[in-house]
Amino acid sequence: MIAIRNQLQKDVFTPQEERLLGLVFVWKPGKKRKNCILCAAVSTDRPYQASLVKFKKADKGDVYKQVAWWSFEDLLAVDGKDADKDNPEFDLQFDKVYKWIAGNSGEKNNFMSCLFKLNRRYLHNRIKFVNVSSHILEESLRPPMEQRARRPVEEEEGIGVYQELSSKEAFDIEKLMEQFDESISNSEAFAEKMSKDLHVLDEANIRSIIVSEKQVTEMMELIDVGLVEVKNIEQTLQTYEELLQSVKEQMDHIHQSNYQLQVIDCNQQKLLEEVIFLVHELDLAKEHQHALRNGDLSTPESLQACIAAVEALNNCMNVRLLPGHRKLQSVVEQLIKFENLRQLFESRFIRHINAMFVLQGNEQSISLMQQSGELIFPNHKLYQDELLPYSPLMAWIKNNSPAIFADLSKVYAENIRKLYDKQTKEFFDLVKFRLTGIKEGMRFRIQESFEKLTASTSNLQKTLFRNSLYEHLGSETDLADRGMTDKAKDEQDREWSISTFCTQMIDQVLAELEPICIAEEEFITKFFMLTEDTCSETPQSALCKQMEEAKVPKKTKIGILPFVIGFEEFVTVAEAIFKNAERRGDLDKAYNKVIAAVFASVENIASMNLKTPPDVVIMENFHHIYCFLSELKIHSLEDRKKEAAQQYSEHRDLYVTKYLGQPLEKLNIFFDGVKARIAQGVKEDEVSYHLAFSKQELRKVIEKYQGKEVKKALENLYKKVVKHLSEEGNLLQVVWYTMQGEFVRQYKEFEEMIAQCYPGSGITMNFSIEDILQYFLDITKAI
Repeated sequence: MIAIRNQLQKDVFTPQEERLLGLVFVWKPGKKRKNCILCAAVSTDRPYQASLVKFKKADKGDVYKQVAWWSFEDLLAVDGKDADKDNPEFDLQFDKVYKWIAGNSGEKNNFMSCLFKLNRRYLHNRIKFVNVSSHILEESLRPPMEQRARRPVEEEEGIGVYQELSSKEAFDIEKLMEQFDESISNSEAFAEKMSKDLHVLDEANIRSIIVSEKQVTEMMELIDVGLVEVKNIEQTLQTYEELLQSVKEQMDHIHQSNYQLQVIDCNQQKLLEEVIFLVHELDLAKEHQHALRNGDLSTPESLQACIAAVEALNNCMNVRLLPGHRKLQSVVEQLIKFENLRQLFESRFIRHINAMFVLQGNEQSISLMQQSGELIFPNHKLYQDELLPYSPLMAWIKNNSPAIFADLSKVYAENIRKLYDKQTKEFFDLVKFRLTGIKEGMRFRIQESFEKLTASTSNLQKTLFRNSLYEHLGSETDLADRGMTDKAKDEQDREWSISTFCTQMIDQVLAELEPICIAEEEFITKFFMLTEDTCSETPQSALCKQMEEAKVPKKTKIGILPFVIGFEEFVTVAEAIFKNAERRGDLDKAYNKVIAAVFASVENIASMNLKTPPDVVIMENFHHIYCFLSELKIHSLEDRKKEAAQQYSEHRDLYVTKYLGQPLEKLNIFFDGVKARIAQGVKEDEVSYHLAFSKQELRKVIEKYQGKEVKKALENLYKKVVKHLSEEGNLLQVVWYTMQGEFVRQYKEFEEMIAQCYPGSGITMNFSIEDILQYFLDITKAI
C-alpha cells in the first residue's frame, strides 16, 4: 500500500502539484474484483482544490491509469452502509450514486476519516455523512494536543513513506555539503564528523531538559494556583449571574406593566376621541329642535330657521356610524329622537305646503284684466315667488320621502290645473268676445288646447296647438263673417280685413300664452328639482328597455334587427324637431346613451346560438348603422360612426376568412412547407432539391386543381353566402367581391412562390387570374 502510494504521488500527483491524502482499493458490487484504486488529493497551491480520482492497473506492468475524476465540491453525500458493524461497502453520491466495495473495513474507515477531514477543512461540513461509525468522526475531531501526542505514532507508522524534500531543505543540505566539500571524498571521516556533532547536540538537549525540569515544576504549581483562582472567579460570576437574573425578572415585570399601562392609555384616548366624535356629530342645537317642533313656516325669518334646522338634522342623521356605535344606548336614543323630529316636521311641512297649493288653486282675486284694449293673461309670478323659498324643503322631502314628494307634485298639478282652467276659459271668452262681439257665445273648446300647453310643451306641440287654434277659431270667424255678410255681402275688402284681424288675434293669444308656459316650466324645474335631461329620459329609456328585452327573430335570416331600425327612426325624428334646439347638448347625450345600448344588444344577439353566423349579424347591422349615420352627419356620433365602420370591416373579413378559407388547400399546405424550409436557412432556388418539395411533387398538387373543380367549389360557396346574407342588408355583392379579392391574392402568392423557388421550370397553374374573375362573374349572373 505504501509503495503504491509513493508511486502515485511521484508519478501522478506531484507533476500536477497535488498531494495524495488517502486511498482505498475498490470494485463495484456484483462484479469481478479488479485492481482499482480510489484516491483523495488536494492541490498544494492556494486556493486549495480537493478531488477524487479513480485509477485502474494496466493489464501489463505496474502502471496505474486514471479512469475517472470528480471534484470534491460535487460530492453531496457519503453513505457508510452500517455504522455498527464492519462493512466494506460504501456509496458516494455525486450527480448519481456510485456504489463500491473496499478491500477491507479498515481501509474503508481510514478513507472515510480522510473524506470527513477534507469536508470539515475545505467545505465547512457541507457534505452529509450517514451510516458512518461515530468513533471515526470523533477521531477526526480530536483536539490539537491529542493529535500532537499521536503524531509520533503516525510518523513511526509512516516510516518508509516517500517524502519529497522542500526547496528550503534542499538548500540547507547543499550548504552543509559545501562546508565539508573536502571531506566528501572521505565518507568515513565525514560520517564520523557528523556523528560527533550529533552527540554534542544530544548532550545539549539533555542538559536543557534537566535545567527546564525545575521550571516546569514551578509552572505546574503556578497553574494549580491559577486553577484555584479561576474556581473562585467562577463562583463569584455565578453569584453575579443569579443577581442579574433576579434583576432581569424584575425588569421584565416592569416592562410588562408599562406595556399594559400604554395599552390602557391608548384605549382611553381612542374612547375619548369616539365620545367627542359622537357628541359633536349627534348633537342638535336647541334652537334647531325648537324650529322643527314649533317653527312658523309662513314667515320668512322663521322659514329660514326651519331650513337651517332641517339641514342640521339631515347632517346628524347621515353621520357615518360604525356598527358598534349603533349598539350604544345613548346613540340609539339620539337616533330615535332625530327620527321623531323628522317625522314631526315632515307632517307639519306637508300640511302647510298642501294648504298653499289648495289656496292657490282656489284663488279668486286674480282675474282677467284688459288694459289699453289689449288681452293680458294673468301672471303667476306672485304665486311662484311665494313657493320658491320652500324649494330647499322640497328637495329634503324628495331625498328622504320620494313617495310623499310624488304625492305633493300631484297635489300641485291638480290645484294649479284648476286655476289655469278657470283663467284660460275667461281668457278665451274674452277672445271670442273681441272676435264676435258676443260675450257669451257658443262654448269654446279650450280643454283640448289647454292640455297641449302644459309646462313641458315643446316647440312642435306649440305649432300643433297653433294649427288647432286656427281650426277652433275658424268656426267663430265664420259666424262673424256671416253676421257681417248680412249687412254687406259684396264688401270684399271688409272680409279681408276681418281675416287679417283674426290672424293678428291668434298671434296675440300665442304671444300671451308662451311667456306663461315658459315661466311655469322654469318654476317647476326649480321647485320640483327637475333635471335638464327630463324631457329626453322617457324616449331614450324606452328605447334602451326595448333593446335589453329584444328577442331573436324567428326567421332564418336575421337581417337588420328591429331595435336598430327603431334607433334610426328615433334619430331621424329627433333631428327633424330638435336640430337647432337650445338644449342640443342634452340630445347628444341621449344619442350616445342609446347607441351604446344598440351596439351592446347587437353583439349580444349575435352571440346567441343562431342559424345565421354571428359575423353576418354584426356585419349587416353595423353596416346599416354606419350608412344612416353617414347620411345624417351628426357631429356627436362621429366616433360611433367610425366604430361601426370598423366593426363592419372586421367581421366582414372574419366571415370571408372563415367561409372562403383556403380554396386551394393542398397548395397552401405545400407552400407552407416551402416557407418553413426557407425559414430554416434553405436557399429559395435549392428548395426543389428536397424530395418532398420537388418539381414533380408540385406538379402533382397543381394537377388536382382544374378549372372546372374550382368553379364548382365557388358555386357552392356562393349558394352558402346567399343563404346567410339578408336582402335588406344589401351586402351580397360586397362580400362576394371581397372573397374574389382574397382568392386572387392567394393565387398571386402561389405564382410568386413558383417563380422564386422553381425558376425556369415552366410550372404554371391550370387556370389564370382572368379565369378566376370570369368564374366569379358567371356565378353572379347564373345564380
